[in-house]
Amino acid sequence: MNQKPVIAIVGGGFCGSITLVQLLKQSDIPLEIVLVNKNNPITTGIAFSSYNPKHVLNVPAAKMSAFPDDPDNFLNWVKSKPEYREYVNEELNDRFLPRVIYGKYLEEIFDNAINDLPENVTVKIINDEVLDVNVSSSGAELILKENKSFKADKVVLALGNFLPDDPRIQNKSFYQSKRYFNDPWRKQAVEGLDESDKVLIIGTGLTMVDNVYSLLDKGFNGKIYALSTNGYFPLSHKKRKPYTDILDEIHPPYEISSLFKIFRKHIKYVLSHGITGEAVVDAIRPKTQEIWLSLSLDDKIKFMAHIRHLWGVARHRLPKEIFDHMQNLMRDGKLEIIGGRIQDIREDNEEITVTYKERKSQLIKELKVNRVINCTGPKTDLNRVDEALVSNLLKKGLICCDEMKLGINALPDGTIIQNDNSISPVLYTIGSMLKGILWESTAVPELRVQARSMAGELIKQLEQKQEANA
Repeated sequence: MNQKPVIAIVGGGFCGSITLVQLLKQSDIPLEIVLVNKNNPITTGIAFSSYNPKHVLNVPAAKMSAFPDDPDNFLNWVKSKPEYREYVNEELNDRFLPRVIYGKYLEEIFDNAINDLPENVTVKIINDEVLDVNVSSSGAELILKENKSFKADKVVLALGNFLPDDPRIQNKSFYQSKRYFNDPWRKQAVEGLDESDKVLIIGTGLTMVDNVYSLLDKGFNGKIYALSTNGYFPLSHKKRKPYTDILDEIHPPYEISSLFKIFRKHIKYVLSHGITGEAVVDAIRPKTQEIWLSLSLDDKIKFMAHIRHLWGVARHRLPKEIFDHMQNLMRDGKLEIIGGRIQDIREDNEEITVTYKERKSQLIKELKVNRVINCTGPKTDLNRVDEALVSNLLKKGLICCDEMKLGINALPDGTIIQNDNSISPVLYTIGSMLKGILWESTAVPELRVQARSMAGELIKQLEQKQEANA
């Protein structure tokens, strides 16, 4: 039996590693923390271990501190590094720095925390995969792939993002093709092409843009098609103040149709006064979690069906220089954005034939390409996730999908709600798995607050348990 209470963190990306750091910062009780991580590098995960220095953050440097109570932490770190001197000028606050630089920042934070542990706190890092969790009244037992197990009092599922869902096509054998890449972050997805080949990227968001850059860096000179249902393309970041006048009209009770009317009215107003509509989105963003939590299920369904894609275009934007580069590629015919729905994908010895229904004309059309890269965004329906841990927890009813099937059902603080609607005494989740509950739960400004709150709540609960047992 453990002398110290044990907190297990499953997943070593941003959420898992910064939760561990926050536990070390906040803990005033004896504690053992076990971090189990597989595949991706600790701290950086997929997001910040990019192989390409041209993959940049889509949040300005001034908003990327890992600590909500120290907003200049990242800026000061960059300024302290001679190797990043080129970025240090009057524009640093608003710059979108390479993600690899941010990854180095997170690595240093983590290493410093591990090398300066509080008294009575120990940390164990296990490079393995958690296959299952058994929960009892006394805590949890985590089963590892390498035929080992360990016990914990609390378990945080910091699972990050899963791979994209495969396109819904008739010819499912195409999923096994060597010309199909369902992991857009593997550098192999952009390697080995003849410069005159044609590539289809499924999806027209930020990950598509990253893949376009990587293709160009590999010397690819062929045609790139990017196809999504609506064919929307991200907007450009612009220096502007949020248009806060809209907040005077937004108050509970929240209802999607009235919110949309208010939103459209203010968009029309700002455009008529030479202000871009993104300023309205920026003003609303601090309230989006509050609004989402208050909406009815019917209203959330309406949002997902009719507004989600437009919101995403305005919400997830590109740095201006990257936006301009993409526009130039489109103007030169090297990149073509298509709105349409894929019907089927078939491969022969020479090429891939993609059949799709064009959104504008509703005609069935074909594309002939040599590679398909899936950039449709992470899979969110847990029932479709091919991960042993997720499958086993679902079977036991220890987790279930939230009502929108965007992640794990939980309270806003991350406490997991089990399939029988009871509150788990042991399991918690954080980050993208809370998207269905909070909606805004993927960017550092939200995730750093979650990590701090999660650490504080876990320590509080363990303290209460110790007092009750004393």
